Amino acid sequence: MSRMFGVFLLGLIACAAAGVFADRAEAETALASWYGPGFAGNPTASGEPYDPSAFTAAHKTLPLGTQLQVSYNGRSVLVTVNDRGPYVPGRELDLSQAAAEYLGLTQAGVDYVTYNYAGDVAYAGDVSYGGGSGGYNAYSPTAPQAQQATYGGAGAQQGGVYVVQPGDTLYGIAAELGTTVEELAAANGIADPNLIVPGQEIRY
Repeated sequence: MSRMFGVFLLGLIACAAAGVFADRAEAETALASWYGPGFAGNPTASGEPYDPSAFTAAHKTLPLGTQLQVSYNGRSVLVTVNDRGPYVPGRELDLSQAAAEYLGLTQAGVDYVTYNYAGDVAYAGDVSYGGGSGGYNAYSPTAPQAQQATYGGAGAQQGGVYVVQPGDTLYGIAAELGTTVEELAAANGIADPNLIVPGQEIRY
């Protein structure tokens, strides 16, 4: 009898865990807006200044360092949550200018997007700046001094991190960094070298 109860309990725990992971994997719809260059340099909840050319976002509750794949009008971009906000009722995400431009959201200004949980990168802590500044910046979890991504230009190549830019391929990145596609794929857990997205951090 106790053995049957143990099996039942184990099954119950497995179902609960599956539900939690399914919730994290399921796409969510959110009303999103974006911030432009007028907020450049403002501090973020992560402690870094807002960089309009970085692929980042603000969210009220998601842990800092959460990576999201945001989709809109058939395009997707990988962003990192590094600030708190938005503080306008009904809105759930504030995207950086670069992310919004890549998605085509700058024309609409505010619209519904879908997003999926894509991973985590470590932050030292959640710093408060009196209710949120509305700015954010991409960062390197291994080298804070690393050059950050610039929209439409070369990715970050200092500190062992390259930030994927629109139009980049893993083959081109490997050639630029003087390494092989196989080494980059293995080091970053990339199953398909043809599937990389702007804003994704490639460690080398």
